[in-house]
Amino acid sequence: QIMPSFLLVLATLAGAYVSPVVKTFTGYSQVSNVAQPSNDTTTTKFLGEFDSADDCQQACLNMKDRCWSFTYHTQDYPSPFANQCFGIVAPRFSPTPENETVTGVVVWPCRDDTDCSMNGQCDLSSGSCKCNPAWSGHRCETLNLLPDSRHSGYRGVDDGHNTSSWGGAVLKGEDGKYHMWAAEMTEHCGIGAWAQNSRIIRAVSDTPGGSYVRAQVVYEVFSHEPEVVRGPNGEYVMYFTAELRSEHGDCNCCRNESKCDGSTGPEDCPDHLPLRDEDPSYMAYATSPEGPWSEPEQLWPKYTGSDTNFAPIILKNGSVIAIWRTWEDVRGSRCYLATGDQWNDTSTYKQVMVELFPDLGPAGTEDPFLYVDPNGVYHAVFHHMYGYDTRYHWWLMAEGGHAYSLDGINWTYTGIAWGDPFDRKRGNVVNYTDGSTFRFTRRERPHLIFDDDGHVSHLITAAQYGFGTNPGAANDNGDASYTLVQEVAHA
Repeated sequence: QIMPSFLLVLATLAGAYVSPVVKTFTGYSQVSNVAQPSNDTTTTKFLGEFDSADDCQQACLNMKDRCWSFTYHTQDYPSPFANQCFGIVAPRFSPTPENETVTGVVVWPCRDDTDCSMNGQCDLSSGSCKCNPAWSGHRCETLNLLPDSRHSGYRGVDDGHNTSSWGGAVLKGEDGKYHMWAAEMTEHCGIGAWAQNSRIIRAVSDTPGGSYVRAQVVYEVFSHEPEVVRGPNGEYVMYFTAELRSEHGDCNCCRNESKCDGSTGPEDCPDHLPLRDEDPSYMAYATSPEGPWSEPEQLWPKYTGSDTNFAPIILKNGSVIAIWRTWEDVRGSRCYLATGDQWNDTSTYKQVMVELFPDLGPAGTEDPFLYVDPNGVYHAVFHHMYGYDTRYHWWLMAEGGHAYSLDGINWTYTGIAWGDPFDRKRGNVVNYTDGSTFRFTRRERPHLIFDDDGHVSHLITAAQYGFGTNPGAANDNGDASYTLVQEVAHA
């Protein structure tokens, strides 16, 4: 995968300097829909009013705490932000287009491995990060994706008709095969009909980056966003959203007038269907990939809100650390921590109502996936949704985010892990081994596959190849998708 041009610039700057270097971007903001006039927020600090971006830059460099980036609002920016300057004391760099602003990123020499996103080692003699093979960028915050095979991932086909899927969790089984649990839309509908037609299936491949073939329907409609992790004694533990109703979905995308190609047409769903995006989260477990699965246990029976995207790590002592999200009308998806004393007793699961990334603007971040690296450091990847026009069109942000934590409790968001925030064409371009490229309209629900030593080897994402821009079920046949598996550089 070719590194976005802005990352190449920053990585080049970082490689040879032990004093800070600043790269500026006109027409971009790091504080859009985040900053408060003349006030601080959690990681966004008001530095004053200045006559120029150069003065704002100097104020950033003069901060006592390390200022990783700044945003200056010109005199023509609407009141009350005109001439105001803000410094960001968190390392994330995820700029969003905004007129009459200037953003600068400061390329500091690293001080320790936290400045390398805990994805590499800090070379104090040069002040630069030596990234692990799976990561790149001047702070090792960017996943080092390789050109993909056209045949990788899960592409369901039934009776010659495409069947859309949406992401998947993969674990290597005792049989040496790779088992994927994915959300799949019945009746050959697209992802726009997820709340009406999603079910959970298991697919199998001989290799992590190979072609996955459906082996089993695990849960019928409605079940969605499966997350499968190992328990302390090798159990397969699934967390998912569900309101089990029927073998069939509410929408039928293979009517006589329908395309029956994995997409949702404008007449394929009944009128006035409820969205059903507030169904509960459940946990079930099994001792083998094939099941049988235990009776699902609901998480937080008194919780009301959006689907939680519940993403856990089960520790060796049986306790749980997880990230989950809720949805706010204006700010979008907001992530929180959850803990559990015992993984198989959902009554011990607690929601920690302190937002993890409050200074990430609309529409925030969703679809977390958590893991612990071989050094015992906690990491998470996300569907990153803070960017161009994402307050209103979040689903068209096809980028990933990354965060790390030394203790699983306190998290640092490092910025964009794949995708290019400066690309205003929307979507995400994937390079293939045959030399071709394709721009996916959406790329979400990230998961990772690991080699036998615990190192990242592949990225799994939901990938919408249809060109539709309306995420609803009353669609225009543009929401066909599949589950993409892309190799990551690894030793």
